[in-house]
Amino acid sequence: MWMKSIILTVFLVTTAVTSLRSTTPLIKNVYRGGEHFEGPHFAKDEGALYWVDISQQKVYRLNVDTGNVTKRDIGYGPVSLVVRVRDHPQLLLLSARSELYFLSWNATEGDSSLRLLSAVDIGLPDNRINDGKVDTKGRLWFGTMGNEVNDRVEKDQGTLYMLTENNYINPETKVRPVSISNGIAWTADNKFMFYIDSPTRNVDVFDFDLETGSIKNRRVLFSFQANNVTGVPDGMTIDRDGNLWVACYGGGMVIKIDSRAGKLMEQHKLPASQVSSVMWGGYDYSTLYVTTSSRGLNPAQKAQEPEAGSLFAIYYTGSTGFPENQFVFANADKY
Repeated sequence: MWMKSIILTVFLVTTAVTSLRSTTPLIKNVYRGGEHFEGPHFAKDEGALYWVDISQQKVYRLNVDTGNVTKRDIGYGPVSLVVRVRDHPQLLLLSARSELYFLSWNATEGDSSLRLLSAVDIGLPDNRINDGKVDTKGRLWFGTMGNEVNDRVEKDQGTLYMLTENNYINPETKVRPVSISNGIAWTADNKFMFYIDSPTRNVDVFDFDLETGSIKNRRVLFSFQANNVTGVPDGMTIDRDGNLWVACYGGGMVIKIDSRAGKLMEQHKLPASQVSSVMWGGYDYSTLYVTTSSRGLNPAQKAQEPEAGSLFAIYYTGSTGFPENQFVFANADKY
């Protein structure tokens, strides 16, 4: 009798604890019809999420209050990153091929709306910029990748750079060589920086000095191969508990990693195999926005994945993120 009583007590306690947790994560398709969505960036002061379609050379803007989506056609080549410029609502820094441009969202369509800021990988005309993030000092960390033919990228042709309002003519080289420079994140105390070079199938970590922007002591935090995770690591973000959320391109999911122990914590499946990037958004930063791609899928695969190439939102993960840093550049609106 006493054993039954204990079992009943355990059941009731477990039920009570479960009822206190967040509800099961809910995945919602926010916007579909893209080819190679990437680079989500949330601007709370605008109530807007920006993201790009790399191969279609477009930048998108979601008004989270109305659900309205607008877009800009760039037409200069692959567009892979977009971030807000601090203190200048709707002024963006974006990449096209291996250049960085300022774009005012409200400017007239056409060449005059883009203002060239910087160009990298001169002498490597087939290279292009890929992912990028801004640190808490307002500096842009961004990387490049080599020539891509039929989804195969020439290895060791790229570089990870750091660009500031003072060195934009000649951004500082941080890591070289790189094959496909991808996700970047920092701990809340700015003591560590996480970095992904996708073909390695690893999430690496550096010791980070915020004041100088120096990185050192690179080591592997999490290996996709050792943890039997399919696909390659792509975009990445961090939550308030210090856990990393990583897009698994070719793996059809987002994974959550303990950034201290390097342990796999959660897997969140999506109805698209090519998951490209992740970023926290919403006014309380509890919504995880996820971009996906349909690029390279054959007709049969597209029929199996009709939602590939969509922007998704994952609600009720039980985690929240930080406000995303914005690029600092004095008088950027007059540049």
